[in-house]
Amino acid sequence: MAKCKVCKSDYIKKYNTTQTVCGWRCALKLNEIIKEKYFKKETAKMKRDFKANDRSHQIKLTQQACNAYIRERDKNEPCISCGTTKPDIQYCAGHFKTVGSNPALRFNPLNIHRQCNRYCNMALSGNVAAYRERLIEKIGLDYVLWLEGPQEAQNYDIEDLKLMKNWFKEQTRLLQSVDS
Repeated sequence: MAKCKVCKSDYIKKYNTTQTVCGWRCALKLNEIIKEKYFKKETAKMKRDFKANDRSHQIKLTQQACNAYIRERDKNEPCISCGTTKPDIQYCAGHFKTVGSNPALRFNPLNIHRQCNRYCNMALSGNVAAYRERLIEKIGLDYVLWLEGPQEAQNYDIEDLKLMKNWFKEQTRLLQSVDS
């Protein structure tokens, strides 16, 4: 006696020793199940391959890694714009020169600092005037003027983005290991 892989009923193997189902109906059903599993596996592989070679997806992953690094780097500092240090506020990685206005500075750590998310970053659209004042105190006037000046366009390819993402992740790990 054997158990059918599809309907789980007992049956006697009639045809050969590799028989795994009780009859032709279960054989058709098993074939559909196998095709579905193969299709899901192939679809998942295609999605992984697409995302690995999709520039916009890699930009998103690199931005997430960059923001995580900035949040870890500046976790003990106040908001760059308003100076608040309240623990119950959500902080983010706020850009001095926005990604829309200057995409070349998108991943530049000099351009990104800890900022309270809801008030300065969202409600005050970055609170740029106060951001600039405190940024001068933090990194110096020369660097702020450089950030405000013209920047050469950066056309990162997928490999560049992956390298930057890995660098930001490694720097985040190093900062976390220093704290523990």
